[in-house]
Parts: sequence; structure tokens; C-alpha cells
Amino acid sequence: MFVTYFDEVKAMPQNGQNHYIVAGLVVPADLIGQLETSVTDLSEKYFGTRELVTSSEFHASHCYFGKSHFKGRGMAERIEMLAELLKIISEADGVRRVYAAIDTEKLWGGNAPEVAFQHFVERAELAIPKDAAALLIGDLDDQQAHNMVREFQQYRQHGTPTKWGIHIKSLVDSVHFCRSHHSRLLQLADVYAFHVAGYFSKRTGRFADMFAEAKKDIDLFPHRYKEWPK
Repeated sequence: MFVTYFDEVKAMPQNGQNHYIVAGLVVPADLIGQLETSVTDLSEKYFGTRELVTSSEFHASHCYFGKSHFKGRGMAERIEMLAELLKIISEADGVRRVYAAIDTEKLWGGNAPEVAFQHFVERAELAIPKDAAALLIGDLDDQQAHNMVREFQQYRQHGTPTKWGIHIKSLVDSVHFCRSHHSRLLQLADVYAFHVAGYFSKRTGRFADMFAEAKKDIDLFPHRYKEWPK
């Protein structure tokens, strides 16, 4: 049994990021507790608590830009947090890293959220061993939650709706949603999605350079991914 935790990074052309990204982690169920403990240990280290509350949530963009409960923390500490979280992802043997990135400038029809979700579901399906099943869990705060539930049921019944679509057999039930501050694994998915967004953004400056240096030796290459349209 696997659980796929995923998050989105929306396109922001005004900031030089044209890609709509859905990214996540396909996690063997027997590793969930171990990963939760690793992230909770970091919560105690940096926030002084093991509780699942908003003030102990690892939110990558807030950490990167020093917002919310990361405000006032130095650059070195915030970079250290992000690097430690990425190391947890990288070193988790058996966890599959998956993403779909849709170039909104090249996409005809303007339906980037739907296209990104479809390609992510396909890649997650392909990342799951054929004899296994998996659930999908996303961030409840996402605006696309209701659409995802509807689209996922269509994928399961009819396959994904493109010429090269596939049947969805390993991902079962429905799409489930949870508040990210209630799930350490969703927080890891958020951090991974933020990392993936960095492939397609124009982050510059001292912080960006220090962050790139801190993670340059961390293996985060995806096991399955789709970048489209080319």
C-alpha cells in the first residue's frame, strides 16, 4: 500500500514563472511513521514543539521568503531548514518523487490546473508497483479540490482523456484532502513542489544562490515526471 501526497505551485507570469506545477511523493505506507518522526524532530528543533499546529508547519515559500512564523529568522537558518527537509525526501528509500509541469504560455485552452493534475496522476500511477494500490492526498486549501475529485473519478472510470492516456488502476478510491498543518507528509510534498518550481523560476539574489549551494549535493531527481507542452 502507498499514499501519494501532492501539492501545487501556481503559475505566476508576473514573477517570471510560467509553469503550473503539481508535484508530490509516492510513499510506502510502512514508511509514513518514520518520515513523520523525522519532520516532527525538525519541528521540535526549530519551533520547540512536536504539535501539529500552524505555527510549526513547514511551508516552503514562507520559509524561503521569511514570511508568517518564519519572519525574523536569519537566511542561514531558513536555508538550513529547507535543506534538512529536502534531505529527508532524498534519503527516504522507496519514496518516489513525481511531478508534472505545464507551460502556460504554450498551453492552448487555458486549462493548466486540469492538465497538470492529469499528467501528475498518470505519472503517479506509473510510479506505483503494478501489484500495489495507493491513495491520493492533497492540501485542502487548494482551490481546485472539487475539480480534482470530479476529474479523478473520470480518470478511474474512463482512463485519462488524451490520445496517449492511460487507465488508472493502482490509484484507488477518491482524492482525499487534509489541512497541510495537520500532515507532516503534506508539508514534505509542499517542500518538494517548491523545489521543483525552482527548475522553472527566475529566483535570483543572495538567498537563491545560498539555497542552490545548500542543496546541490542532495539527490532530488524525479522518478517520474512530465514537462509539457514542449
